[in-house]
Amino acid sequence: MAARGYIAFFALLAFATSSTYATTSAYAQKAVIYVDVANKTHENVVSRPQDDLLSELHSVKEDALLLYTDYASRAGNDVKIFMKNITGYADEVIRSNGVDPTANYSDECTTKFVYHLKKIEHDARRAATYSGDSHHKFLLGHMIVFRMHINKSKDYLEKYEKVYRDCGLLCETTSRMKRWHRLAIEEIHRVKDDIQHSKRSYRDLVSHARRKLNHLKKQALSRARDAIDEYNHCIRY
Repeated sequence: MAARGYIAFFALLAFATSSTYATTSAYAQKAVIYVDVANKTHENVVSRPQDDLLSELHSVKEDALLLYTDYASRAGNDVKIFMKNITGYADEVIRSNGVDPTANYSDECTTKFVYHLKKIEHDARRAATYSGDSHHKFLLGHMIVFRMHINKSKDYLEKYEKVYRDCGLLCETTSRMKRWHRLAIEEIHRVKDDIQHSKRSYRDLVSHARRKLNHLKKQALSRARDAIDEYNHCIRY
């Protein structure tokens, strides 16, 4: 009887042990361990509209500077060519009429002739310099206006970026940030529009400057012919 009791006890113990093991194994199989392998550094892979606006501002700034330097160079080169051609013009005309431009003259005819030709050259140089300076100031005036609006846009964007660095995405929806962003865009678009209008103005200016230089050249030639005729008439009588 006692043997039967021991046998039953050990049978129950074995069953309980096997049941516990089976239950533990079942729970172990169901357990899932999640490991976070995501990169903790959240990179801004999507370009912000603000970045595009900064790029656009840089592009507009380069376009404005290129426009100014291009037409300023054209107008300046025309003046340089004119100055090169007019320099020494009086001495050339004097020599072509058999007179030494470096000699001292006692007769009235030659003295007046040399004086008139020297004055013609001087007046032409002075008029060309004045014309070149005036046209350059016109070009520079447009560039100053460009830079004024570009600097305004830059200031708005710098304010925007400063607040964004301190606050982040939450501040981008505030009225102040939206206003700065809108004003920056307006200034950039204004420069773009002004550049298109200024291109036509610059072309007209360069054409006008060339016509002015051609007029000065014709005027110098006409005055030189009058001086030659006056000199020939003086020495003849």
